[in-house]
Amino acid sequence: MLSTFFMKDTLDFSPGTESKAVRQQPGMTDSKQLSDVTAHNDNVVEISAATQTFSCGTTGQELSLHLLSLLNCSGQRKAAIFRSTSLTLLLLVGSQLIASEQSYISVDVIPLTESVVPGEAFDIAVIFSMAEDWHTYWQNPGEAGMPSSFEWTLPDNFTIIMRQDPTPRRHMEEGITTFIHEEEAIYLFSIEAPDDVADTNDFAVDIQWLECKSLCRPGSSQQHFTLEKGTSPTPAKEKWESLLARAEKHFPLIDLELSGTLVKKVDHFELSLKPASRTNKLQRADFFPFDEMVYDSGKPIQIKHGFRRDKIIIPLLKETVTYPKALHGVLVQIHQTPLGLITTNSIINQPLQ
Repeated sequence: MLSTFFMKDTLDFSPGTESKAVRQQPGMTDSKQLSDVTAHNDNVVEISAATQTFSCGTTGQELSLHLLSLLNCSGQRKAAIFRSTSLTLLLLVGSQLIASEQSYISVDVIPLTESVVPGEAFDIAVIFSMAEDWHTYWQNPGEAGMPSSFEWTLPDNFTIIMRQDPTPRRHMEEGITTFIHEEEAIYLFSIEAPDDVADTNDFAVDIQWLECKSLCRPGSSQQHFTLEKGTSPTPAKEKWESLLARAEKHFPLIDLELSGTLVKKVDHFELSLKPASRTNKLQRADFFPFDEMVYDSGKPIQIKHGFRRDKIIIPLLKETVTYPKALHGVLVQIHQTPLGLITTNSIINQPLQ
């Protein structure tokens, strides 16, 4: 029930006290306060919305998945609730409050170089290591959750030229569908150095995430490192090669030559693809959209086999007013081949016909 969510008991519920939560929408660079959460000593938390849109994530709280699905800006099936100007949720205080400071997710930042060469690019790996059954969220978290964020502080004129994210997996719990990372998630940032580089270069990154199991709580890590100026690229080391191999297994390919057509039907997009070969049969497919509040994440992706065409059915939200002009996201295809099942993850940007 929505009345049985939990908040961390570090919040002060003594008479006359208040606790404020600021929520931030994924993709926004600046925090935007959308609602105030006021905790009273009568065990009631009242959320008064200042606008008609609830945003994603929480600060300093531990919440259940049901509450996150309400607060999430892409809480797709809860659109009617979001339109209301106020929402009151009950908080059960006492023995049900959680007081755990145990760390379930650790983050390491590893520069894949020992020095900075003027005018050259280098990679930095950010590794999330998660305890069993704990997870974080993809850049589009689905119907609940909050994406991990990375705020970099770079030396003058250094530029991030590429970021690679691992492919998520679809997770369903209590009727809520989210896009998550489990066990290990490796992000790769490519940074280009300017032609004029200082002898010593300081880097920092502020990482924020939401970690969930049966309950969710925010996590953060502030990492700093220094790289000296070099004259030639650092040779690849065995430990870096192993790390890159693990990461690349989960990075989607950029598919610039997707052979297919995309059309809109009444309640879904239909992506028609030519089979890769006569011996490879498409068994399953999934799609993780970059666009939020467009696709119905709660409904499964379906496959229809036709004559020389496989059709992938991607459900749309009934509440969607404006549809994208292209299918943009990560397409997962699982084919049955003579050698067994083969999974292909591709970033697609297929235009609508």
